[in-house]
Amino acid sequence: MPPRSHHRHRHAFTLIELLVVIAIIAILIGLLLPAVQKVRDAAARMSDQNNLKQLGLAAHNFAGANDRLPGYQPAPSGSSVTSYGYSVHAFLLPYIEQEPLCKTFAPNTQQLFFGAAPFGTLNPALAATAATPVKTFLNPADGQDPVCTIMSGGSPHAGTNYAANIGSGLDANDAASNPQKSNGTDLRFPSDGLFWSGSKVKLTDISDGTSNTLMFADIMRGPNASLTGTPLSSLSNDQRRRLYASASSGRSPVATAPGGLNPPLTTTDATGATGWTGNRGGSWIWGQPYTNGFTAALTPNSTTPDVAGHGQGWFTARSPFAGGVNAALADGSVRFFRDSISVTTWRAMATRTGGEVVNGGDY
Repeated sequence: MPPRSHHRHRHAFTLIELLVVIAIIAILIGLLLPAVQKVRDAAARMSDQNNLKQLGLAAHNFAGANDRLPGYQPAPSGSSVTSYGYSVHAFLLPYIEQEPLCKTFAPNTQQLFFGAAPFGTLNPALAATAATPVKTFLNPADGQDPVCTIMSGGSPHAGTNYAANIGSGLDANDAASNPQKSNGTDLRFPSDGLFWSGSKVKLTDISDGTSNTLMFADIMRGPNASLTGTPLSSLSNDQRRRLYASASSGRSPVATAPGGLNPPLTTTDATGATGWTGNRGGSWIWGQPYTNGFTAALTPNSTTPDVAGHGQGWFTARSPFAGGVNAALADGSVRFFRDSISVTTWRAMATRTGGEVVNGGDY
């Protein structure tokens, strides 16, 4: 009898077994993705905090070299575009290892805009500089393109996610009767914050204490597109945080200190608006409240939108992180401020000489 051959038969997966394996893999991926996202979020938050830390240290180094903090730079004397000066950020470039970019322009002598306000033209010699993104000025958690093409001046500008503290945002003449009137952001006049046009605040001028005074805070860049005929109810939550309301064009700037608009802005101008501007944080080089400044009129990530008329209004600290914003303080530290912070405490943190008592447990 011939020897019996022994063959091992290889069994293929049955359909049920294959489905079970696929289901297991899907479950593992489902468990892994949130963990990966948390790691990414944590890395973005750390990068954001590091950027703010660098800006705070840069401001201190500037102060060490110049015996004062940088300020928003007014346009040259005699210029018709008096509001078109350089930003605080422009003066910090040498202190954040951006010397090559800094050498492409001369903020103390080179005019940024030509022509008459409000539609001046960006100096063509500065077009490449203005459109150059600076990594330290950008929050990696913000998914917007860093270059904004709808800025005044007819040229693209590279934006920023970090805004300088231009004060509480309250009209000093009417804060008591209506705390939502936020017209103290006219940079032509001194504010109760750290930065305005021509400001020369020294660290020793911060009598409230550098550990109790905001210097820079997160903002979210606009979507680089504006909307018309769109009520607030039609905006998504993300749009509400990136766009600011365009107040009535019939408003006229007040030309005497402390600045502001007449009639003054109220929250109705924001909640009842149908026109929205999308260039918030749209320029690191141009010194305007909506490009790279913030006020403490509203708490971080407020559900009330920002609003502006003639470049003035309230511009709120906002971030893509859940629950609050990161901010650099005048002592060089960086802290996370929750959305639930009281508006009184938040405004106190924005003033340099308000005399308010701020406890760490308040935020």
